[in-house]
Order: sequence, then structure tokens, then C-alpha cells
Amino acid sequence: MAKRKATTTKTADSSAAKAQKVTAASTTKKAGDSPSDIKSLTSLAQRIIAAHQSDDSKDTKFLDDCHDDGTIEKQLWPYFLHLNENQADKPNDEIAYALALLANRRGGASGGTGKGGIDGGGDSQLLFVVDEQDSTPSMQRTVAFALLLKGLLNYQDLHCRQETHSLVNISIHNEVLRFLIASYSSMELRCKSRDNSSQHRGIIEGPLVDLVGVRLWNAIPKRKRFLEMKRDGMLKKRYGLYEAKRGDKDANVGYLPGLVDQLFSIVTKDDLDEEEQKAAQGFISKCLELLLDLLSYPQTRTHVGSYISSHNLTVKLVCSKLYRGQSFVLFRQQVNMLLDSERMEGVGSSTSNSSVVDSTQMSNDATNRLIYQRAHTLQKLLHRHYAEEASDVVFAGVGRVTDATWLREKIGLWSENSLYDVCYRLRLVDDNDIGFSTTATAERLGCTRRELLTSIIIYHQSSRQSDAAVLAAAPIFPTEELLWDPHSVPPGNFSLASNVTQSLSLPKLNARFLSAGDYLLRNFHLFRLECAYDIRGDIVDVIKRMRPALKQDGYTDPNDYYGGSQEETVHQDDFSRTEFQGWARMGLQLKSNKEDKQGFRIIRVDPPRLGQRFPSNVIAELVLDLYHCATSLVSEWDEVREFDNLFLVAVDATKMSASQSEDRKIPDEEDFSFPARFGVQAVRGVTVLEVRDEAGVVLSDPALAYEEGGKPQPKGKRRFLRVALDPAQYAADATGSCGTDVYDTFNIVVRRHGKENNFKAVLETIRGLMRGGAHSMYRSLPSWLMPVLLGYGSDPSAASFLSPQMKSFASKTAGVTSPNAALDFGDTFLDDQHLRGSFPGCNVIIGHQDGSSTRNYYRVKVTDYRVEASSYKSPTMSSGNPIRFTPVQVQAIRSGLCPGLTTIVGPPGTGKTDVACQIIANLYHSYPTQKTVIVTHSNAALNDLFDKVMARGDVDERYMLRLGAGERNLNTTSSSSHDFTKAGRVAHIMSRRNDLLEKVQQLSESLNLSSAAERGADGSPSYTCETAEYFFFHHVKKGIDQFEAEMKKDPSANLKGSFPFLNYFPELQAEAMTSDDATTKIKEIKAIFDELAEFRPIELLRSQRQRTDFLLTKQARIVAMTCTHAAIARARLVELGFHYDNVIVEEAGQMLDIETIVPLLIQGGESDDSSVSSNSRLKRVCLIGDHNQLPPVVKNISFSKFSQYDQSLFARLIKLGVPSIELNKQGRARADIARLYSWRYDDLGDLDHVTEKEEFKKANTGLAHTFQLINVDDFEGRGESTPTAYFYQNVGEAEYSVALFQYLVLIGYPAEKISILTTYNGQKELIIDILSQRCGAGTPLAGIKPGAISTVDQYQGQQNNFIILSLVRTKNVGHLRDIRRLVVAVSRARLGLYVLCRRDLFCHCHELRRTMDQLAAKPKKLQLVKGEHFPTERMADEKVDEQKLHEINDVTELGELVHSMQQDYLSNQQ
Repeated sequence: MAKRKATTTKTADSSAAKAQKVTAASTTKKAGDSPSDIKSLTSLAQRIIAAHQSDDSKDTKFLDDCHDDGTIEKQLWPYFLHLNENQADKPNDEIAYALALLANRRGGASGGTGKGGIDGGGDSQLLFVVDEQDSTPSMQRTVAFALLLKGLLNYQDLHCRQETHSLVNISIHNEVLRFLIASYSSMELRCKSRDNSSQHRGIIEGPLVDLVGVRLWNAIPKRKRFLEMKRDGMLKKRYGLYEAKRGDKDANVGYLPGLVDQLFSIVTKDDLDEEEQKAAQGFISKCLELLLDLLSYPQTRTHVGSYISSHNLTVKLVCSKLYRGQSFVLFRQQVNMLLDSERMEGVGSSTSNSSVVDSTQMSNDATNRLIYQRAHTLQKLLHRHYAEEASDVVFAGVGRVTDATWLREKIGLWSENSLYDVCYRLRLVDDNDIGFSTTATAERLGCTRRELLTSIIIYHQSSRQSDAAVLAAAPIFPTEELLWDPHSVPPGNFSLASNVTQSLSLPKLNARFLSAGDYLLRNFHLFRLECAYDIRGDIVDVIKRMRPALKQDGYTDPNDYYGGSQEETVHQDDFSRTEFQGWARMGLQLKSNKEDKQGFRIIRVDPPRLGQRFPSNVIAELVLDLYHCATSLVSEWDEVREFDNLFLVAVDATKMSASQSEDRKIPDEEDFSFPARFGVQAVRGVTVLEVRDEAGVVLSDPALAYEEGGKPQPKGKRRFLRVALDPAQYAADATGSCGTDVYDTFNIVVRRHGKENNFKAVLETIRGLMRGGAHSMYRSLPSWLMPVLLGYGSDPSAASFLSPQMKSFASKTAGVTSPNAALDFGDTFLDDQHLRGSFPGCNVIIGHQDGSSTRNYYRVKVTDYRVEASSYKSPTMSSGNPIRFTPVQVQAIRSGLCPGLTTIVGPPGTGKTDVACQIIANLYHSYPTQKTVIVTHSNAALNDLFDKVMARGDVDERYMLRLGAGERNLNTTSSSSHDFTKAGRVAHIMSRRNDLLEKVQQLSESLNLSSAAERGADGSPSYTCETAEYFFFHHVKKGIDQFEAEMKKDPSANLKGSFPFLNYFPELQAEAMTSDDATTKIKEIKAIFDELAEFRPIELLRSQRQRTDFLLTKQARIVAMTCTHAAIARARLVELGFHYDNVIVEEAGQMLDIETIVPLLIQGGESDDSSVSSNSRLKRVCLIGDHNQLPPVVKNISFSKFSQYDQSLFARLIKLGVPSIELNKQGRARADIARLYSWRYDDLGDLDHVTEKEEFKKANTGLAHTFQLINVDDFEGRGESTPTAYFYQNVGEAEYSVALFQYLVLIGYPAEKISILTTYNGQKELIIDILSQRCGAGTPLAGIKPGAISTVDQYQGQQNNFIILSLVRTKNVGHLRDIRRLVVAVSRARLGLYVLCRRDLFCHCHELRRTMDQLAAKPKKLQLVKGEHFPTERMADEKVDEQKLHEINDVTELGELVHSMQQDYLSNQQ
């Protein structure tokens, strides 16, 4: 965005000097009470505004300092908080605008300048409103924000009227727009303090909603307003109340009408120079972004939608010259999005209460009825007034009347006056209203009045394709047009994206959604575009490595490879062709084979299915020539399996332009000129159906792996792949300008790693959810959960287990225990004392104890402050739960056992996994007929949780099942030698069946009913489960019944003589037998036949697929999978009839929103009608995570910043105010290390062992402090560096971290107990390189490696005793400014944390101050303790003798110390 260069005058200099005198102390008193304070703040605000308009580096530095110093929190925001009653009507406009400028800069901080361009997540910009160190009540914050908005808009109105320079005008508008966009995206912000937990609205929601609320109806044409008021009585009442409150004052239409007028003025303005045009485009894109946002929020959609519709704004934009031209692509994309958003199907809104989100999902029938009603209204109007002129429309079917093409043709036959009269009678236009002249509007738009009126009536009367139909016809695979569209798939680096475009044509993920369709549609598009970004990077990497070049007539001129300059282009001739001078591991050149077949050819195109417009299947053959590939590469290509996705690329060297050898500051994967530079003409995706070798053997057949001898070796060096193209894309190509000829030009095939290549299945799952029937969200989610997940309703606690709704649900639903009833806690409590301590402040009564010395299990009933518990004997021989859960953990377990939604916030080290494990075990024992699904984000976390459940020993392993690829890495600590995959479970069951049948044979022999030789199909009891069942009923049960009858006659007698199975239990023959002994042995015999009865169906099923499906749907009671596998397998699971009752989601804070929703939808319900409560079996949903740690990984930062795509469902629910249970005792780290991050949580304390265990009491050997913030100056004159773009490294910190690691190892620390972390991948690679040199072959520490060398992001969820952390940056803070990343970074250490950084830089950052202040309290130079060797006897709180202290001045000194220690080490070795 263009800026006016400001010159710094003496006045500005003096203002700056005065501004520096304003200190944080001034915020301790009411800013509004002191004129001198207001004067100083005004001077500071003027200096900020002047600096913002300047391009001088000193001004930029001043703004950075204001940002880092927390000027907003310390000075500007307190002014609005403390405005007194006399000043409330006149907030200082300049202070408001200065605050908005700094907030906008904060939003763009990750991108560097923060001037213009794409803004980051709104929450980061508005966090000053909920500053945790400020105890101001929420209501006062709301009033202060309203005053801030008032001052900001006053500043805009005043200066935009006075200032005639259009660039300044647009600049101010843009900054206000940026602040409003961020504010609306943060409407759900709430204070963390407990007194605000009951608030149902965000702090700033009220002022923002009022800004575009009922006052907008004053700007709607009178006739239209009267009609809508007549239709909606509640709207009429609310508008009447507003009018009565306004009294005799002039009608206030609010901010939006003026903004729309400004938008329309700039869109229709032609006489702009280049600089003005660039600024205008920035304003237009930001304005449309705000309008799109307002239509996407349920709180604002009602009034804003009515206003936009009444003014026909979208139609006017479509009719404008700017839209019809091709120069402003982003404008066209955003207007198309506005069209779709305004006419979104199935969204009904009530205006009953603006404070309540009450948008609802309408059924398809209701949506169609609205469309048909409009059509009938038009037909009745035409029949009454224009029966002859519009007879075709009057008597046409409703489908015709709603068809835009047909209707446009018929309207063309009407006169212009008739057309206007129809629009007038439909309340669509009114030339009598001031400012609504259609003639003047058409003239400004550059179109005729007839064209405008026709567009208006067609827009309001025509129907549109349903979202499900649009998605069904949309291509899944990205093409070259999408891959290199800067507005849809922007650069992954935030600053690059800001330089490329002012905004993006992307949907956003809000806290609330308009409907289920709205939710799915937004997630579908964002997931597809994020995958496209990854695919683009992979394709670019392959093309670069393969080095396409132009070869002409057998001779290649190096100068002709890429052309001489940017302007020159190599022209194609008959002798030219494209060749590849390099190779790529993930790419292969497509060639013609010996039979002169094409490397790729389409072999079948099936006709469309009924109701579709594209082929049902498009099948092609792909020939891979592996002749020139190394053996390892051939093996990798042979790993291509069924349903893998490949990409075909057409590269034409004759179309290549520009030199490839020039130094480019932008990475090729982010460069949108890459297709032109490398001649990329087309990209298409295909799905593998079958892979054959030259002998015709189908290599992709999974049955080959089970054949004797394993999978056969492929024959020959060629592979023939049968692939499926995207039918929708093929149809689009066939009807396009190039036709299907594009499929003859592919010369590269690209494969991707399997882990990254499952996107198609996930997209098809989301697309399937958009359809009705068995795939509908309303069939899978219970009615009590849907409103909470989508943000409907006024009560975010409606799904909490203590809510009246869930108590009612529990009373009406089988298999659900009411929270007020006794819950079976099983082995949750270790003893009576533990039970009493778990309910502080309650009267705990424990009864029915049997006095046994064995451990008791408990059933507990909680009512208000009374707890009634009854104990019972442990039903299993396992040791049970060994953990003494805290009261908050017990509360979380209780919530997890009750019906409803449970959200558990688990700070680092608070035992989230242990709580999840206990909930799973309690559900398993309490509800034997229910099935529980365990879901995590990563395979490692899933395996860890699965392993802990198995390690308990009280969950029968035959009821456990692990799905997905990570099942291969599962190593349980149980005694089972079988794996827990589907195939492994079947194998285990068949093995167990054989063992049990052998016991049946032994029992039969002991009863003299058969001999050892009598086995097999001759009727032996041990032949099958079926024969064993006959044997039980005819012989065993008969004997048991007779024995039990005799036992009842004399229970105290020695029963050995009458016990029928004495020969089967030889250990009983030497002792007397009591009734208890006999009962125990009879139970063992019955257990054999009971277990065999469960195996009988699997025995009857013959195929492996049938057996695994039965195991999954009928027998397994605990099924574990990752969220990715749930998305991939959803369609198959629903088809199988898979059902479950409980879902436990671990790592919920690290999953994308849609990744958390899909595991809740992998079963079908019973109702097709969304208006009817579905009969979903889902009873409990437990989400466990931590929204204060890093969010889900999104590789393209622009998506996470602009679209909030890194928002997890867990964090969104917390933002909405859904009740959560925050675990409050950590047992991972020392208390002083835990305090570095405990301030982010409510009352996070320490478990007793943190202060009692020896390892926490002892000091860190050879180190004076348990943690330190160590300053690292420039090394050899260099701080941070970027060898390639955005590949940050710091040699000094890398050398320091390796030297410190060497020092620790040399004094005895176990190397695996030390991890080296950093905040950037470039630094990680540098540390690995330096470590390979310092600890490589031939060095004293050869082969020694730390426990991990990783980035902070990758290390989330892991821990180690000692952490060395490198922060890398020396020029600006970078992405550590995100507090969530800081929390992860400092919470990985248990015993020692040593941070290497540019101390002044990070301690100066306002966002990090709570942690950095504690770190900075320690000396800035590393302090060692001489003469110690691991482990030390020195205590952590013991003062170190000054003579033993050794302070390290720099990395050189530490390196010299390590070198001398290595020499001593070698001497001792010798």
C-alpha cells in the first residue's frame, strides 16, 4: 500500500522527546484525570502516526521499540480504561488511531514491517484487551473498547474529510479496516480470570456487533425496510426500541454505509495514476475482506446481509468495469466469494436477540421452498400486471423460472420500463429514494440501465447449485492454475505473501459457523489449498532437479537452455524437444517404450452416471521406464501401491524464459514466475488402481504378501500402472480451449511420500459429509453436541455433564449414568485417604467395606457437598492404577465418565495421558457393552496411550484393536507376543482358539469321553468352537448342574469325591476340596467355553477381510487410530456399520479443527432430516489438550495467519467459553523451571515429588544455576544469517550449544539425557553439522550424540532432563513472539534449561516479559562450578563457593575449556 513520505519536523521531534518521558508509572493512576498525561500521550500518538507515514529507518526503529516495549498495554490502552465520565463522550482520536496502528503492526509482526499487506490472526492484535496483569473488570474493558472504536472512527471521518490527498485518505481507511478485521475475528476474546468464566459473550463483541447492528436499517430503502418489518415482528420490535432510544437525534446509520459508498466510489473511478491505483486496490481488497467476514459471523450476518442485499451491492460490483476486466484478479475472486456468501444455502437467521447466535441449518426442503416462493411471487406479480408481455414466465415451471439462463432470455423480451416496474414492485429498486437511482448507478458502472436491472432480478430470483453439488463436480487434484495462483495458494512465508498481495481470496475459520455446510465448505477449501501448497513444493523440487533443457537437432547450445533474458523466449521449431539433464528421486521422465506406446495414454472414458455431467470414470495407463534407475530407486518406485496419488507434469522447454542461474531472493517454490521460467504447461493428478510388471503380474495385489515365499520379485524394468484421472477435471479440460490434447504432453511423473499423500481420501471424506443421507453430519453427531461444536446457541456449557440438558439426556438414554448417581470409579483411588482427599470441602462417607486386606475399588455418588462412596473387592488380579490422582484429575475423570462433552486442559507435565488412560479403563469396566474410540494426532502419542492401557493388565487384550500404519511401531509392555493390528488380532484369536480347544480336548479325555487319538472332523469336542459348544451343553454343563445340586445339600463337606473334573485339575487330588475351591474351578471351565463362544463367528468366516471386519465391528471394545486414519477410513467404517459410544481425543490442541470433528463422524445415525434429533450412539466426547502450547502444524503460514487455519477445535471451544477442567499440578520440572511458564495457567502448582525426590533437590553438576539466559554476542562479526531465504542460522549459538553439550558429557552427564533445541530448521541443520565435526570419528567424543537435536515445534510432547535452547535471531524476535512457542520451548526441561540468545533483544520484547524477567534474574554469562563430576552431592539451594565459580565470557573461552578437558580425557584414557 502506498504511503505518503513524511518529513520529521521540529514539532515531531519535540513530541518524540516528550513521548519518551511518558513512563509505565503513569498507568497506575487514571490517565483521564491528568491533563499533563493526556498531553504526553497525545504527543506520543502524534509521533507514532508521523513515524507510520514515514519510510525513514529511524522511524521504523521507533515503531519497533514501541511494539516491543508494550506501549499499547502500558500507555495507550490504559487511557481508554480510565476515561472519566466527563471525557467519555470525547475520546482522543489521535490516541485511538495510534493504538490501532501499533495493533496492526503487531498483527504483521511475523512478517516484519507490519505495514499493509496481509494481517495475522486477530487474537494476537487484540490481546491487550484481555491483558492478564490488568485486573480491570470485563464490563469496564468493554466500555473502553467501545470508546476506542468511537475515537478511531472519529479520526477517520475528520481526517478523510479534511485531507484532499487520495493516498492519505485511502491509507487511513486501510488502517481502520485492518483493525476492524482483526477485531471482528477476535470477538470471542475472554479474560482468563475465573470471575469471567460464566460470560457467554466476548469482551469486545457487544461494541462490534452494535457497530453493524439494527442501526443499519436506517440506511435501507424505506419500502424494503417496511416489507421486512412486516415479515419479521421481532425485527420490527427491536427497530422500534432503537428508534425510541434515539429520540429526536439524527438517524445514525453506522460505519458500514459510508464504507460501502467509499468502496463504490473507488471501484467506479477511472482516472487514477499507477500509485493511486495500487493504493485503491489495497483498499478494495480490504473492504471486501471485511464484508466477507461480516457475512460469515452469525452475530453480524443478519443486518449486514440485509443491507448488502437491499443495495444490490454484489450485483453492482459484478456489473462494474473492474470486474469485467482481467487486470484485478483478486477483486474478481473476492466478489465471487461475496456472491456465494450472500446466497449461502440453508442458513436461516432470526433477529430475536442480537446477543445470541441463532443461525440455524435449514433442511434442503426448506431452502428449496424459499426459492420456489420467490418464483411464485414473481409469477403472480407478472400475471397480475404483465400477463401478456411475460406470459412465458407466468406459465413456466418453477425450475424454469429459477434458471438464470432461461430467465435472462425471457427478460430480454420485456421493455425497460416494464423491467424496472417489476423490480420496483419486488422491492428490489426504487429510483424515488435519494441515492438509489438506477440510471445514475448504471452510468457510473459503465453499463446500461437494462443490464443492471436484468442482473438484479436474475440475482434475486435464480437458484444456485447446492454446495454439495458444487463440491461433487469440483476437481480434487490441484492444477497448474491453482498451484501458482498467489491469491489462493500464497507464499508460505508471511512477509512474502504480504509483498505479493494486499489480501487473499481465502475463507476463514471463525469461532462460530453459520451451518454445518458452512463449516465443511470452509474446511474443504482450506485443506485442499494447504495440500496444494505442499504439492507445489514437491513438484518444483522435482523439476529443478531434473533440469529441463531445450535440445535442437542433436546439438544443445547452453545459451539456448533458458533464453538470454527475461524478455526473450525460445521459439519452438520442428527439430526442438525437451530433454532432462538431471534426475530426481521423487520424479521420473515419461518416455515411449519399445512398442511405440505413449508413456501415458487414456484407455477408457465411462459415460456419466444419472444426474451427473462428467464421466463416471476416466482410466489411463502410465508406463514407467526404470531402466536407468539405481536398484534402490527401483525399489522405491516399486513401493507405489493401490490408491497412491501421482502427479503428471508437462514441461515444454521451448516455453522457458529467463535465466536459471541468476541469484533469486525468493525461493523457487514461492516464486510465481516458476512455470514461465521452467516451461511448466500443465499439472494433473492421478490415483493408482493397479501396478503390473512386464510379465503381467499385479504387484499391487495385497494378497501377494500372504503367499508362501512372500511378495514375488518384479520382472523387467518397466512398470505398467493403471490409473484413474479426476473425472471432473477431465470434463473441464474436454470443454476447455485446449481440449484433451493436454494429456498427450506429460513428460514427468512425480510421486510423494505416503505420509503426505493421503489428502485425496481426506477431501473425499469432507465432500461426502456435505451430502445428505448416511453421510450427513446430523446422522452422526447427537443433537446435544452439534450446537456446541458449531457455536450455536447462547449457552456454551449446554453439553457439559452438569448441565440440565445432559442430566435430561442421561435420564432418557440407556447405558448412561447420571452425574448425580453413583459412578464406578474402579481403581481410581488408591485407598480411603486418597478418596477423601480427592473431594476437598466435601463430607465424604465411605461404607460397605469388607475389611479385606486387598485393594478396594469404589463407587462414588457426588451431590453438592456430600460424597457417598461404597467399596468393593477388586475383580481382577492386576495391580491396578498406581497413580495418586489429584482432586482436579479426579474431577476430570468424573466428567469423562459422565455423558456430554469434556474438555481437559493439560499444562506440561500434569499427567494428561494418565487421566485419559484411567477414563478409558473405567469406561471399559463400567460399561461392558459400549465401545470406546481413542484418537490422537501422532502415531507416537497413540502408541504411548495404547501401551499404557495395556500395561495396566486389567483390560483383556482381545478387546483391543489398533488401526492405521503406526500399528507396526506399537510395542506394548504386556506379556502378549501378538501385534494389535487387525491381521495380528485375528492371528492372535485363532492361536488362542487353538489353545482353548486343546484344553477342551484335555477336559474330554479327563472325563473319558474321548482319547488322545480321537481328534479331527470325526466329532471330537476340540474340532471347532461349535463342537466344543455341543460338548459343553451335553456333558460339561450336565456334570456341573449335578455337582452344584449335591454341593447345596452339604456345602461344608469334602467335595473331592463328587467333583466331576478332578482329573482335569491334578493339583486338587492331594488336598481336600471346599465349596469355594470347587466354585473357582468351575468358573475357570466356564470361562473357556465363554471365550470360545466369542470366537465362533470368526471361525465361521473364511476370508481375512471378513474376519477383520467382524473383529472391528462386533468384538473390539477399544479401538485406537490417528485422526488422519479416521478421515481416510470413514467411508469404509460407515459402510461396515461401525458404531461406538465414547471418543477420547488426546493431543486435541495439535489437531486441525476438521481433524478433530471427523473422528466423531465415523458412524452413521438414523435420521436424514436435520430438523429431527438424530439417534446417534455417541454418549461421551472427551477432548484432552493444551491450547497454550503450539497449535496444529500448517506449513503455509499465510493460511494460519490469514484464515486462522491453525485453529484447533479444542482452542475454539475454549475461546467460545465451553467449560474446561484445567489440571493444576505438574510433576515434570523443578519448581523454579516450572515457574517460567506456569503464569500462562490458572494456579499451576507442583506435585509433592517435585520437592521430595532427590533428583529435584540436587544441583546440576558443574553448573551454578538450574537455568540461565546466556548472552551470545556476534561470532566472528556475525549474528543471525540466512544462507538461503528464510533458512536462519547463528554460528555463534550453534558453536556454543555444541561446546556446552561437550562440557556436560565430559563431566559425566549421560548424553541421552541432554537435548539441543532451536527455533529454526536452519539452525538445527547447522548444529548437526558442527556436532558431526566435534564428535565425529577420530575425536575424543566420537559417536556421542545428544538425546535429540530438534526444533521446538517438532519436540512438542517430548521432554528431557537437560535442555540447551538456541533462539537464533539477533535482528528481531521472529516467531518466538508467539507465546505458545515460548511455553513449549521452556517446558521441555525437567532439571536444567540453558537458553542461548541475544539477551537484550528478547528481554526487550513485551510479549515475552513474564518469562524473560525470570530468566534475566540470573547472570548473563554462563557460570560453571569447577571440580564437580556427575552426579554431584551439592544441593540446588546451596550457595556455590566463589572460588569454585568459573564465568564463561564467550564461546571461544568455552571452546578452549572443552578442548583442554578433552586432552585430559585422552590422557586419562591412555
